[in-house]
Amino acid sequence: MGHTVITFLGITPKETDYCYQGKIYTGRVFAEALLQFLEFDRMVVLTTEEAESVFLQTLSERNDPRIQKISIPTGKDEKEIWGIFEKVIQAIPEDETVTFDITHGLRSIPFLVFLFAAYLKSAKGVSIRSIFYGALELKENKIAPVLDLSSFADMLDWINAADQFIQTGNAIGLANLLEKREKNAADALRKVSQAALLAQPFSLSNEAQKLQKELTRAANSFPHTSQPFTLLTDNIVRTFTPFILPEGISKEIPVPSESGKELLSREWNLIEWYYQHGHWMQALTLAREFIIDLIVWKTGDTIDLKPEKRSAVERGITGVFRIGKEFRDENGEVRLFTENDLNIFGAKFYNTHPQAMEIATLFDTVSSLRNQLNHAEHKKDTHKFSKLVQKIPQEFEKVRKLYEESLIIPFETGNTP
Repeated sequence: MGHTVITFLGITPKETDYCYQGKIYTGRVFAEALLQFLEFDRMVVLTTEEAESVFLQTLSERNDPRIQKISIPTGKDEKEIWGIFEKVIQAIPEDETVTFDITHGLRSIPFLVFLFAAYLKSAKGVSIRSIFYGALELKENKIAPVLDLSSFADMLDWINAADQFIQTGNAIGLANLLEKREKNAADALRKVSQAALLAQPFSLSNEAQKLQKELTRAANSFPHTSQPFTLLTDNIVRTFTPFILPEGISKEIPVPSESGKELLSREWNLIEWYYQHGHWMQALTLAREFIIDLIVWKTGDTIDLKPEKRSAVERGITGVFRIGKEFRDENGEVRLFTENDLNIFGAKFYNTHPQAMEIATLFDTVSSLRNQLNHAEHKKDTHKFSKLVQKIPQEFEKVRKLYEESLIIPFETGNTP
């Protein structure tokens, strides 16, 4: 697309020398200086009724076909301000490059222009080339410097991208902004984002540990904006630090009972974050594994992620849920599943916790919900969508209660009544 200049006219034209990139340009209004040093395809001149004569005295007489006048209200109330907003938005096509000139606008115009810039970027895919301000009040030797404030509009992009990452775990926007300055930091963000969105807590922990170092290094590449970037960095680090596992805990090494509470705490932090930010699929996926870890820890065993160990634990928990239900045994006979059919872990769990059946039922329900989400409505015998979105919060509250009670109330020894 093309390059459009949006400029505002005041009511008191005055011939002024403007300095831009070391050269002097003269104009009765700043737009006349723009005509001398800026390449563009179209200039939209926003003119109030009071400034109409200024347009006729300055820009109109040039007979430049690129210049287009649009009448706007003065902005004396909210309705008129929205009128200005609509005029500007309507004047800009999609994917356009835009330069704003705020030299002669009313005092509210600079504020509005930054909103224009943010909205146009988001809604119309516009890129902001410059936001010029001919600083008449900063004249030296009767020459006014020309300031380009577009870098401050860029801060809106950084704020939005950082907020998106913190709120959703999606770092694409922030990583893309960082790519040109600090590739390592951009890569670190992408890895944290991927680990979070794919519910990979151990990888997330590893990558989050590297993130602060890379973001701090990236801040040094922003000589004029390091402080705002550092504040964004601090917010990001605060968000993801609670998911970092204590030193020595990894999926490669069995987690001893004395370290289990720390693992569960960090896992729960991540589950809560998933749930509170609408990532219910990830929350359920990790909650299922979390219940297994919690049960293993509360029975005093080592949390071991080796397939054969994990499988035995899952069969034990599932076995408790099956007690009293019909099944076909190894001889092909249909009978009720009993305590005697439990494997070693299942028997230990069943006999050391009075609520073993309740917890096993919760595990089965969470597993079922997780499976239903992962099958993406491609099974007929599942909950309807309306019931699904009701049931997930109900079951999540049960998992939260289980976690909170388990940290306070130890498992009791003795046969389940």
